[in-house]
Amino acid sequence: MAYQTWAILVAIGLGLGLGALGRLVLRSRISLSWSDAVVAGLLGAACGSVVGGVGRSADRQLPVVAGAVAVGVTVAALLGMERWQARRRLPRGTVPELIAGGESHHIEFKSSARYNRHTRQRDERVEQVIAKSVAGFLNAEGGILLIGVADDGTITGIEDDYPLIKAPNRDYFELWLRDMLIACIGAPACAAIQVSFAAVDGHDVCVVTAPPAAHPVFLRPGKGQPVTLYVRVGNSTRELALDDALSYCVDRWGRQALRGRPGTV
Repeated sequence: MAYQTWAILVAIGLGLGLGALGRLVLRSRISLSWSDAVVAGLLGAACGSVVGGVGRSADRQLPVVAGAVAVGVTVAALLGMERWQARRRLPRGTVPELIAGGESHHIEFKSSARYNRHTRQRDERVEQVIAKSVAGFLNAEGGILLIGVADDGTITGIEDDYPLIKAPNRDYFELWLRDMLIACIGAPACAAIQVSFAAVDGHDVCVVTAPPAAHPVFLRPGKGQPVTLYVRVGNSTRELALDDALSYCVDRWGRQALRGRPGTV
């Protein structure tokens, strides 16, 4: 019994050590508790032990390989747990409930996606605002964009956008929206975005759910224009200056996030 207790304490200590090392490596990119770090560390230690157990005892590199596997699995587990918890932190509820809560760090309203309600015409600047909002959520903690809702919570619907797409229905609206976002922020960033619709007070409201991105998402405004980085700050989406963008990317995703990625600043 004493041996089992000792073994458990050693395992917990090793898990804590690996978890602490993983948190140090990831720095500000995760906000997990120490208990989560210990769980990730124990998983890493178990995988490292398996590698060490199946290797040849005469191999001098075996401890190094086993240690590298343990650290790698711990870091991967921490990142996976952080992403899962980040998704859970997104607001939940019906569309009317989300609207009643107002705009916040995780919720934004836009009255339309293509239609300018002042000029009563299609406006590419309105489309760019949609792309900026989605990019801002991806680069922060994720969020939900409600298209068809004015800033004050009034339900405007997306019916005015329908005549500006191929066919006036939800399916073609989603098709256009995804194509537009792919052109602005790239297909990899759009893969995790979810699009749904809800009928509220007789109007169609488009719900765009954007989880936190694993890599920085840069906006490509158009030909000949520089790529930009937008981040959700409070209840607004802000463009970061070049030096701020570099610092933010390194702090959030690490230096490797800026290596060899198309469209990076």
